[in-house]
Amino acid sequence: MSRTENPVLTPQVLVVGAGSAGTAAAIAAAETGADTLLVEASGHVGGTLARQLLEHSAGFHDAAGNQVTGGVGQRIVTLLQEYGGSPGHIPDDVSYTATRTPVNHSELSMCEAVLLRRAGVHLLLNTVVVDVETAAGTGGNEGGGTGTTVTAVVAEIPGRGRTTIRPGIVVDCSGDAVVFALAGASFQTDRADATQPGSLLLKLGGVDYAPLLKYAADNPDDLRPDSRIGAAGDDHANLWGFGKLLARGHADGRLSWRRTEMHLAAWPSRGEAVLNLTRTAVEPGASHGDAYLKLAQQVMETVAWFREYVPGGRLAYLAEVADRVGVRESRRIRGVVTLTEDDVKQGRRSAQSVGQGAFPIDVHDANSAGLSHTDGLASAYDIPYGILVGAEHDNLLAAGRCVSSTHEANGSARITATCFATGEAAGTAAALAVLDGVAPRLLDVGELQARLRQRGVIGAR
Repeated sequence: MSRTENPVLTPQVLVVGAGSAGTAAAIAAAETGADTLLVEASGHVGGTLARQLLEHSAGFHDAAGNQVTGGVGQRIVTLLQEYGGSPGHIPDDVSYTATRTPVNHSELSMCEAVLLRRAGVHLLLNTVVVDVETAAGTGGNEGGGTGTTVTAVVAEIPGRGRTTIRPGIVVDCSGDAVVFALAGASFQTDRADATQPGSLLLKLGGVDYAPLLKYAADNPDDLRPDSRIGAAGDDHANLWGFGKLLARGHADGRLSWRRTEMHLAAWPSRGEAVLNLTRTAVEPGASHGDAYLKLAQQVMETVAWFREYVPGGRLAYLAEVADRVGVRESRRIRGVVTLTEDDVKQGRRSAQSVGQGAFPIDVHDANSAGLSHTDGLASAYDIPYGILVGAEHDNLLAAGRCVSSTHEANGSARITATCFATGEAAGTAAALAVLDGVAPRLLDVGELQARLRQRGVIGAR
């Protein structure tokens, strides 16, 4: 990456956001041959899956157990297994999907960093994108563009101040579509009043699983139907329910908000549990500071409730809290193609497929205490290349939860395994486009698909 005396960086590909999508995008772009810079607003890589303490990665397999996510996502899981930080893909105890992939969150982050280094990615941490410069006419017709490009991304770098980055292609994996927003792009507007709520996940230690699992076995009506109840000595367990205990806690005034279910990811042999329970409305693109303050109160109420109401919870203690508010949905770009609910439910195929998704449409209701969608899918659906390509700017791609999708379709596409897939596709496309000198929308999709197949991506036709 070249530098001058003035703080100007000129990577061929700039990836913004080092979560699941951004990590995959940066690795893919660098391995495809592009000089790649990854910038991340926090002090570490891994994003929501690692630092929001997400219970596990999901979406690697369809309902029949066929793997649908390979490539970088699978490479991360494999490396994590080698280091002992994950058992790999295991059956889902609650029968919501075929498999889930428990991870040690800190080890996941480190494994992603290892792969970024091996790929030769340049990484800037604690670096916040604060402005974007665009120009009309600079895209030109030579590369097949519309003439509107992002000419510079301005970032605040610790110890350096505001630094100008002049990339060839930008892949926005920020989750909130920060680059698109600063570039003046328009967004999907369906169900704008129903954006999914945010959460703050927490990890408990000191949980006695013998009485907890006995309660689960003795009260099958308080768990999701067809749940598998394991043993106290198991390494991993997955429990979804506890609505009766939650209702009691709310009625008694112990829980200030109402929830109909809790998701508990368990490590019985270690006495640990990650709880997905807290909830509040979040504004797309906001700092989420007020939401954090509200959720912090809910975290403490959850710990007290767990000790008093959940069998085996008497000696539980708060071991860790996510370092960020977990955002399920925010801005979704307007792309060349939009993924719809019907595409997802019908398992629709696309001649321009760059990967597949298969997780149920999972939508937490913004206006109730439960979920509005838990729609299982009979088969995988294709990810069309066009949902990654911005409709209004020549050199902007997106991956992760901000891809071009409807509210319902995003309930499936936002899942981490699918974010790995969209990130890898976008990063590979960005590298090919900048090396071939064309706008991403006019990239030879056949060439892109061939490259993705070589990388082990599943569903790139």
